[in-house]
Amino acid sequence: MLGTDLIRAFQSVMGPVETADIWNSLWLMLQGMAGIFVVMALIFIVILVLGAVNKRKKAAQDDDENNTSSR
Repeated sequence: MLGTDLIRAFQSVMGPVETADIWNSLWLMLQGMAGIFVVMALIFIVILVLGAVNKRKKAAQDDDENNTSSR
């Protein structure tokens, strides 16, 4: 029932659209969404690493300033 509805829904002026074309487009969309998710995860990881490095540098700088001023 769903397959015939899809076929009827996509009889357009540009020509018939096969069910395989719809599944191929959905697969391509899934790959694109997965790629976006992977890039977002990589950006998040880079932000976490940069934040940790900055925190360590800030702590080391504060320790150096405290040791220098106490002498």
